[in-house]
This record gives sequence, C-alpha cells and structure tokens, in this order.
Amino acid sequence: MAKTEKIISVGLEDENTVKTVKEIYEPRYEGFWEYDGTEGEWVKDTFKENNKVWCTHSREGFQILDTGEKWAPDGESVEKDIESFQKYLDDTYGKDKYEAYALGAYIHGSVSFAFNKGEDTRCRWDSGTCGFVGINKALKVDLNFYAGTLSDAWNGCIERMWVYDNYEDEPVDEITSLFDNTIIQEWKEKMKKQYGVTDYKNNNGL
Repeated sequence: MAKTEKIISVGLEDENTVKTVKEIYEPRYEGFWEYDGTEGEWVKDTFKENNKVWCTHSREGFQILDTGEKWAPDGESVEKDIESFQKYLDDTYGKDKYEAYALGAYIHGSVSFAFNKGEDTRCRWDSGTCGFVGINKALKVDLNFYAGTLSDAWNGCIERMWVYDNYEDEPVDEITSLFDNTIIQEWKEKMKKQYGVTDYKNNNGL
C-alpha cells in the first residue's frame, strides 16, 4: 500500500531543521457508513409530522406511530376501511391533501412496513395490516422506498455515509439514507467522480 507524508510542523532544534510528519497511506479518501440511531428517531418523528396515522395498540409498540386520529376501522375488510379512512381524511383535512393506505407489517424478527391498497399478503403467517396511513401528497415520495426507510428506522438500521480525507483528518462530505434513493445514488456518483470512492466500510465495528 502506497503512502505519503504530511508535514505537521517545522522547527529548529540545535540549529537543525526538524520536521514533524504524519504518514498517510493511500488512498487519501475513504468511504464509511454506520447505523445512526438519532436519525432513526428523527425519521419516525418526521413520518408522524408529515402524515396522518391510525395504528393498532395491540402489539409491537406500533402505537408510537399513531397521530391521534378520531377514527377507527370497522374491520369488515381492509379495502372498506381504506375507503372509510379516505373519507375521514377528506372531511377532516380537505380533499386531495392525503391519500389513504393500509399500513402493512411483515414481522419476523425485524419489521418490514408497506403501504397497501389492500391486505398485506407478503406472508400468510407473519404479515398483516397494523394500521392506516394518510400519506401527504405534497411529499411526492417513492412509496416503496419511503416504507423501507420507515422500516430501517424502526429496526435501528438508518445508515449515515461519509467520505473521509485521511490527509486532512476530516470528513469532506456525508449523507443519511433518508426517503429518496435517487438522491443517495447521485451522491455516491458524485463521491466516485470527485474522490474516487466506490466502497464504504462499516464503522460500527461489526
């Protein structure tokens, strides 16, 4: 592995020039990622601030996503409950502001959320509907990625990525994997072109 030297300081000692240097091993720039619990809590809070949520209080602690809506499903069918929740959203907050979905949850060790227009059928034993969500139409998010980000936050798996400059001993850029996968991919392409970084090492010590 190649290395370079960075001069930290220059001084005189017994009329001799003394340089303090730091050895820097190539590559100069390295990419890292880690799980960020603080960002995970922010994701859940922001999800509640932007959307309207009714969640079951019966298991898994899903009630922390509930926004206190004065509505409840009648349980005849998920499809009819979605229609009922949509009417509630329109009557309460105005038409064309929120779109109603069932909040599906696949629970098998961790939790995977999904926004559905019917029952969650990903697994006949471990998935089902845990609530109903009015997604704010102004967000214009990719629903699959949005649900994936909420799942990551719930499971403590929100990632922060950054590029570190070994020569200057400081990060030069960073991003948190929130809501828009396109932005993340654009950021990675920028880091590749600007710093030559293509791989990101796990900084959690795993």
